[in-house]
Amino acid sequence: MDTTGPLDRDAADVPASKPHDVTLVDGRTFAISDVAGDMWDATHGLMHDDLRHLSEFTVRTPGRETEILTGTAVSPFSGAFVQRLRFGHEPEGDALLMVRRRWIGDGLREDIELVNPTGTAVAVDVSLRIGADFAHLFDVKSGHGAEPGMLVPDGDAWVIVAPNDAHTGSRVECHPGPDLVDLAIGTLFWSVDLEPRATVELCITVEPIVDDVRADIQFPCTMHPNDAIPLQRLHSWREATPRLRSTDTRLSTAFDQALADLASLHIVDDAHPDRVLVAAGAPWFMTVFGRDSLLTAWMTLPFDPTLARGVLLTLADLQGTIDDPTADEEPGKILHELRRHGGGGPFATRTRYYGTVDATPLFVMLAAEAWRWGALTALDLQTLAPAVDRALDWLEHFLDEERFVSYNRREASGLSNQGWKDSWDGISSADGQIPNAPISLVEVQGYTFAALVGGAALAGPMGLRHDGPALLRRSQRFRDQFNAAFWDERGFYVLGLDGSDRPIDALTTNPGHALWAGVADSEGADRYLDLVMGSDLWSGWGVRTLSETMNRYHPLSYHNGSVWPHDTAIVAAGAARYGRWDVVDALVDGALAAASHFSGRPPELFAGLSRTRVPVPVPYPSSCSPQAWSSASILLHVRSMLGLDVNTEHDSLVIRRPTHVPDVGLQGLAFAGRDWDVIVNEGRSRFTRHRD
Repeated sequence: MDTTGPLDRDAADVPASKPHDVTLVDGRTFAISDVAGDMWDATHGLMHDDLRHLSEFTVRTPGRETEILTGTAVSPFSGAFVQRLRFGHEPEGDALLMVRRRWIGDGLREDIELVNPTGTAVAVDVSLRIGADFAHLFDVKSGHGAEPGMLVPDGDAWVIVAPNDAHTGSRVECHPGPDLVDLAIGTLFWSVDLEPRATVELCITVEPIVDDVRADIQFPCTMHPNDAIPLQRLHSWREATPRLRSTDTRLSTAFDQALADLASLHIVDDAHPDRVLVAAGAPWFMTVFGRDSLLTAWMTLPFDPTLARGVLLTLADLQGTIDDPTADEEPGKILHELRRHGGGGPFATRTRYYGTVDATPLFVMLAAEAWRWGALTALDLQTLAPAVDRALDWLEHFLDEERFVSYNRREASGLSNQGWKDSWDGISSADGQIPNAPISLVEVQGYTFAALVGGAALAGPMGLRHDGPALLRRSQRFRDQFNAAFWDERGFYVLGLDGSDRPIDALTTNPGHALWAGVADSEGADRYLDLVMGSDLWSGWGVRTLSETMNRYHPLSYHNGSVWPHDTAIVAAGAARYGRWDVVDALVDGALAAASHFSGRPPELFAGLSRTRVPVPVPYPSSCSPQAWSSASILLHVRSMLGLDVNTEHDSLVIRRPTHVPDVGLQGLAFAGRDWDVIVNEGRSRFTRHRD
């Protein structure tokens, strides 16, 4: 996923997040502020459905010095900020406290508590400067704002009206109301009298208005926050998902954090409330991405099967139907990204962009995996069958011409690289040269092989018009062609083939995805995994996206030497498929060690610096956190570490490797419509029906 959205990485400036900025997120709404809780910087604000509905939100107490004590996210969608307020150099014991509590959910609620812990009555003046520029997300993340709107009265409330769209705004309510409002400067004022040992609370809500419709804020001042829908939804979802306990406390912590973060990234489709979707990541990717959603759902499948169902049904609805070069749309192709109109590139005039080569085979892969795990009903299979057939059609138009599945940017506004490493320089040869298109990536061929195998398995249950045995025969021919064309005698699979079918000979993590998909032969897989554990790819925290020996390597690049947790998890899953438990153990241990340095939450990516040189993982400046497939990577590590799978008859669960792993207890694992408990203790495993 490219940090500039649909454009190449050099087409826009991506500002680095401040190290202590606080990001809160709930579905399509997120907020970024400084550690004091204030929004003022170019990338700060309240975003809802890709528009910035707050660009300034600063609280001041005139005449009093403020000292920041803490500012943090309490949950993915709530935060707390505490400051000490003093007159000049008065004794600390005479200082007041200001506690700001914030909740995000289709808007923002802020409770400002002024606390007087002293025995003397005091007066405090409070001002809130508030503004909104309604800039598109692509402009915000490029550091470019827009003309601010006007603050106007609206009964007992106020509305910031977008300057160029009278139907868009931000509604501001205050309880109690301010003593004074200066509309010209967008500032609200309160004069608060604090009795000894007393607390006074101000409640402010900001609710987006889009097309004259209010967003239905989830945390109104009239409701106790614990009763709000996001908290109820989190509680209900958490009750329905498995619980994990392990003698490795790093695993337990990261597992719990992963489930909480995935819950915060859920998107509710009002047209289909029964479907669970997931946004790619906060703060800049709070929307549906084909590749990200599919991989996240695959990783999450045994722990939350509803996500795979929701993702498959939604992407089937959005599947390409026409040939439109501007959007890179083709019949049968699966969507890359869904956005609001605006910003740059393909989204200047449309909401859908299809510039990805891997989402289509991943769609068939996920459908087959969801069927294996019993996550799809008979009606789901019937509903999805036409989309799976069309996806296979799209893949076969390459294979029918004896080509590998490839991409070539069709319009200048689209992505030049259309695999998961989609930055402009994410695909290069060992000498650093950028290859000519069309480009056939190694991992995409792996996904294609798995899609053919999956399609063959689905042909009967889904009633596909594609013939199952014919798909299986084609998959075997394709596998032979792949191993002949992509193998480099130096001991690894190359990154891809260029437009002249020449090898793109960089040593990368991409072949690890092909191993995960099962297309590599055993000898080639072993030799490649030996190189994965070499010091030029293995950092100690994870696998570098590009070997240190390659020309474009840089530990703080986006795709050329950094570590992506989801990437490492897929490589580990590939190692597990080929029985390389030594590699699995090393990668899982490094991933958990890295996650523990990020409070259990692996970010989108971090620097590829060696663990032997720097004893902590170094953050990447503008990394998303939480990010869906990074959070889900922890769940995939659990599967890989245990060798957790469905047996070949699809009627029971198996653990292929209970020895040499920490003791693990999983309660409520989903399989075939039932919940199971999994216990691994001292090298022995057992499954029992879960009891609430």
